[in-house]
Amino acid sequence: MSLEPFGYIPLSLFAWAAQMIAFHGIGYAFEWCDSTGRLRRFKVRDLDRMSYRALLPRVLFNQTAILLPSMLAVEYLGLAFVGAPHLTWTALVLTMIGMLIGHDVVQYVAHRHLLHHPALMNRLGHALHHQTGASKAISACYQSSADFFFEIVLPYLLPLVLVGGGGASVAFHLWTTSLGALGGLYEHSGYDFGLAFRDPAATGWRKRLNAALDHLTTSMAHGYHHTRGNVSFSDGFGTPGICDTLFKTRWDLVPERVRRRERAAASA
Repeated sequence: MSLEPFGYIPLSLFAWAAQMIAFHGIGYAFEWCDSTGRLRRFKVRDLDRMSYRALLPRVLFNQTAILLPSMLAVEYLGLAFVGAPHLTWTALVLTMIGMLIGHDVVQYVAHRHLLHHPALMNRLGHALHHQTGASKAISACYQSSADFFFEIVLPYLLPLVLVGGGGASVAFHLWTTSLGALGGLYEHSGYDFGLAFRDPAATGWRKRLNAALDHLTTSMAHGYHHTRGNVSFSDGFGTPGICDTLFKTRWDLVPERVRRRERAAASA
């Protein structure tokens, strides 16, 4: 797939536009479910008091004034979105794996050690995002400008640059941006489709299969990040959760009493 017939359009702009279509299309689909009650049995969090309309202006500002210029800049500097128009299957798989690992590491470092630092959480505005209850899909991008840059833009573009920029492969960039949009929206939607696989009567291979499908589809990790605060900094839907597992900050590895003690010490 190539953009040669549309060579006057920067690939980064094309990828951003595709991401906006995916983000706002999926985001509005979740909002439609909220307003109509569809999929109500999967709605496990309903904590947000801000409406879709109230969340939208800040989300659009972040996406157009911060994400888009950043994507255009890395292409202008020749760091990403440039090069071969096609990736071999081997290169595609290795690049995707590199992106997953890189995103996990960058987001974990920025999220845990910068945005959740006691002296910086309010100063960088991450507290604004935590005012939402992760139960409105588009609240994924309801953040201060600094927070949005460190938690959304940097974990996307820095790994992309480090793995070689993805070349000029339209397919790769559309796939990457669309998956990223879906993951963030679902984590903040308040829905947990893993419920479909929690059958207490299941046994044997069916129980094991259900457990695997539940793990792959649940939004529980990021829900716990919003309700408990100091767990699951990069662990969530569509992410490998490497750093949270290695440093034992994954939600199911941190007992509630430990979390309370750490928060008390941080505020002392």
